[in-house]
Amino acid sequence: MGETMNDLIKDNIDLHASVKTRKEALYQMSTMLEEHGVVSDKDAFYQAILDREAIGPTGMENGIAIPHGESDVVNDAAIAVYKTTSDLEWDSLDGNPIKLIFLLVVPTKGRNVNHLKILSRLSAALTHKDVQQELLSEDNVTDFKKILEKAGGM
Repeated sequence: MGETMNDLIKDNIDLHASVKTRKEALYQMSTMLEEHGVVSDKDAFYQAILDREAIGPTGMENGIAIPHGESDVVNDAAIAVYKTTSDLEWDSLDGNPIKLIFLLVVPTKGRNVNHLKILSRLSAALTHKDVQQELLSEDNVTDFKKILEKAGGM
């Protein structure tokens, strides 16, 4: 049995994140990833995310953003999830604010094909409006992960 989306999320999830800006959310997520040993340097990883954000919008539609950072300070591929208690301004495709962030964490070295498959499955799952609505309305971590597993075919 290969890794699942939830194997990549582990404890890197907060469904009640109190942040006011995109940068604050991304910095707090970087800090959480450092605390969990996923990245070795939160500041370097945060800068990698900002560099990627500058290239093009990571805000999708319907309140969801999928930013990502690729860096050699990443110890393991991971997905961090934040659901915010207030709407965040984000450069999204539909121009609407964001409430749900899936941060893709990618190591520069030792990239794993399975991780890329999981990340593409996550992106595909998040294009479904019913999945988006379920995730946006779910506040329980266990149930949230079950929705993701089902949606991602994991």
